Amino acid sequence: SSSGQGRPAGRRPVAVNRAALGLQPPHGFAMDPAIRKWLDEITVNTTEVPRRGLVYDKWPFRLDIALEYQDWIIVAVCVVVTFVWCMPCIVGKMHGRWSRAFTAWVYTRLHVWYWGVLYFSMVVMMFTIGILPDWTMGQFLTYLGYFIFWMLDHCSKTITSLVIIGSCFTLFKFRERVIFLAGMEHITIFRFSLLRFLGLAGKQRPVELFVWKVEGLQSSVGKLLKPNDVFIECHMGHNEPMRTRVHNNAGSSCVMQESLQFNIDESTPSTVMTLLVKDQRMMATTELARLMLTTRELLGIEEQTGKRRSNFDYTEEFFLPLNLSPMGRVWMAISPVEDWGDSEREPLMQDDKLLMCC
Repeated sequence: SSSGQGRPAGRRPVAVNRAALGLQPPHGFAMDPAIRKWLDEITVNTTEVPRRGLVYDKWPFRLDIALEYQDWIIVAVCVVVTFVWCMPCIVGKMHGRWSRAFTAWVYTRLHVWYWGVLYFSMVVMMFTIGILPDWTMGQFLTYLGYFIFWMLDHCSKTITSLVIIGSCFTLFKFRERVIFLAGMEHITIFRFSLLRFLGLAGKQRPVELFVWKVEGLQSSVGKLLKPNDVFIECHMGHNEPMRTRVHNNAGSSCVMQESLQFNIDESTPSTVMTLLVKDQRMMATTELARLMLTTRELLGIEEQTGKRRSNFDYTEEFFLPLNLSPMGRVWMAISPVEDWGDSEREPLMQDDKLLMCC
């Protein structure tokens, strides 16, 4: 507010007779020139002059109102003028019929638009300052300069904050792509379910995944003198990672004949199971191929292969071949686990819930 720079809000200086206040020196008294100058300029702000509202002492009129309201009028006019300057950009983001017509008109006449806005801004600001008795053009330009310098002084902090907010928003919006580029799309970091936390248990049950064999695998990169040492790694929702044993010197094809058990939640059909066919190396592992299936697709495979459990055998009759990415094929079957007890039907986070209650 402009009231902080030597102008008391709502009061006007009133000159007071020094003799009436006892400040007139006696006759013949030699006064210091500095003191005399101070006494000549002294004013006492003890009388509050009432505001008169709308007055016509100057053309066209003046708003003789409290200084605080005058400051807010100046701020509101500055906001309106700034909006007019930014109108082509703001209206261009709208999708109404009138906004499209305005955008098509203004973007072919930008030079005419901004020259008109410049004259409009000057007229509006001069008119506004002219009707406010406690404001002058010099004071307005001074406070405008203070505001610009304040913005520049805090510009670096503002830019840093905007970059941090923009980076967080970008990471959140493209989180799936970022996780995919990092190679962690199949890893569940936080095993937390809001429905289970609220006690709304889903249709969770165990199933058993049978892997008969994999074939048509590519050779491991950097392993020129030795065949692939193949094993399978499985990731599925809140389940812990599961692995088969390593089949040494398997090469491009491998008969696995192994099974893995994990829980599936039928209430979340979009949960993805990632099956990774890997090669074991001395210091690390290399991914040879992968297969990604949703819970809905797993239930479909279970419908085709789970009912053949009575006379189960590792033959083509009981398995379904699925293509791997980028190359290869895996023979697999899924069947329900019927012998799981009632204790396993409790929520996965039951222990954590008891701790919270304590």
